[in-house]
Amino acid sequence: MATLPLRTITGFHQDDECDWVADLVCGHGQHLRHKPPFEERVAVTTESGRQSLIGSELDCLLCNMPALPQGLSAYKKTKAFDETSVPKGLLTDHTTKAGTWGRIVVAEGRLLYTIDHESWVLQPGVVGIVEPMVPHRVTPQGPVLFHVEFLKRIDDE
Repeated sequence: MATLPLRTITGFHQDDECDWVADLVCGHGQHLRHKPPFEERVAVTTESGRQSLIGSELDCLLCNMPALPQGLSAYKKTKAFDETSVPKGLLTDHTTKAGTWGRIVVAEGRLLYTIDHESWVLQPGVVGIVEPMVPHRVTPQGPVLFHVEFLKRIDDE
């Protein structure tokens, strides 16, 4: 597995479940939960503790998400899927054709996106990038609404 990029903590905010999220310099967020015995992060339970973490670094899983190359254009978009209508093929490992990239766009809820042994929780504002011919799958994390956009180079037509 690749080494995750380290990013500096610039601040904190709470998510909808009141868990603390570190704001990273790259613009992404990283949950820092204190839920003993599984996650021991006493510092996040107080304002002074959170302040003491600002300037330290964390691994940023989202910075390890594949990136779309320049020069791609969208040519097709699926209908919106929810947790009950997602095609079974998307729930198991599958690939796109050579030259075909994808963007998994979540409008509501959360969707686990897995490539090999790495996973990301996609949600509004966090898009999943699908590389050509790379096995991947999605798993709804409760109620979700999402679609997939397919892209390719204009000169590949």
